[in-house]
Amino acid sequence: MQTIINLLVFFLILGGIIFIHELGHFLTAKLFGVYCAEFSLGMGPKIYSRKKGETDYQIRALPIGGYVAMAGEADQEDNELMKDVPYERTLKGIKTWKKCIIMLAGVFMNFVLALVLLIGVYSVIDVQTNQPIIGTVVENSGANEAHLKVGDTIKKIIINDHESLIASFSDIQEVLDNDNLNLKAKTLDMTVVIERNHQTLNKKVTARFDQTNQCYKIGITAKTRQLSFFEAIKYGFNQFVTYAFIIFTTLGKLIIDSVHTVGQLSGPAGIYSVTAQVTESGSISSLLSLTALLSTNIGMFNLLPIPGLDGSQVLIALIEKAIHREIPIKVKYVLQLAGLALVFGLMIFVTINDIGKMLH
Repeated sequence: MQTIINLLVFFLILGGIIFIHELGHFLTAKLFGVYCAEFSLGMGPKIYSRKKGETDYQIRALPIGGYVAMAGEADQEDNELMKDVPYERTLKGIKTWKKCIIMLAGVFMNFVLALVLLIGVYSVIDVQTNQPIIGTVVENSGANEAHLKVGDTIKKIIINDHESLIASFSDIQEVLDNDNLNLKAKTLDMTVVIERNHQTLNKKVTARFDQTNQCYKIGITAKTRQLSFFEAIKYGFNQFVTYAFIIFTTLGKLIIDSVHTVGQLSGPAGIYSVTAQVTESGSISSLLSLTALLSTNIGMFNLLPIPGLDGSQVLIALIEKAIHREIPIKVKYVLQLAGLALVFGLMIFVTINDIGKMLH
């Protein structure tokens, strides 16, 4: 039963992100009078179709993409539904800036979706402050054994007679970072100076080394608080920038060191695995944050100048404007097929890689 729920959530998230992306293209195309013959969610065999006005709205079997069939696209030249469309209602017959807006509208909608979700999440959850105040104490940790309590303010940390003043929670993390300590011991004894009820107390604390994060931990988290709506906007925007920067740097590494980086990418199988884990955790906020991350990633990926992706369509439109003539349809079509082959080839490779990771 849980597997069915995981699959439904996965397809709902992926389908929602794709729907929002294609809706951006569709609405702006309609706004500028471009003829849209089909608006499809999914790829492959058609399982549902309903025509309203001049557009056939479809749902297809494979929830791995979607498209808007617009008059004037390279792959729509032989579409019988487009043969009698007036030139001014095609992508070729509108101004370049309008064409660019249509092509970038999907990416814009993905970014808007991510921002709305993140702002919504930060509006309802408590976030950790950077104050050096203890929010929680982990059981069976050094802090718990030393009887540190929620609400204690950490003022100093003394390690091997070296005293570090603590002004923020980040200072605690910096002091315990092994890159600064350069130690090999599994435990580390220290004196933590705290303020409790206006009294200053010295506590002997034993930190334990965290191999994964390469730092020592005493077993505390920072104090949390509820954000105002305007603070939630700031936090949501900052998180969105962080997500965008992650995918941007990853794509940069893919260009510089493709062999190593491709092995670190995740395809549909890897995304499903992560989605299933978050779904099973029962955290709605984590699920929404994951959706925001995926929406940001899809938006950023579509900005790449790979034939078949939105970034390439904008680049071609600008080139045609600069040279004052249209690039031959056959050239566009071949480039688009090559680009799609590259994207699907990459997807297949990372999917096989994902399955290999799950089997191990």
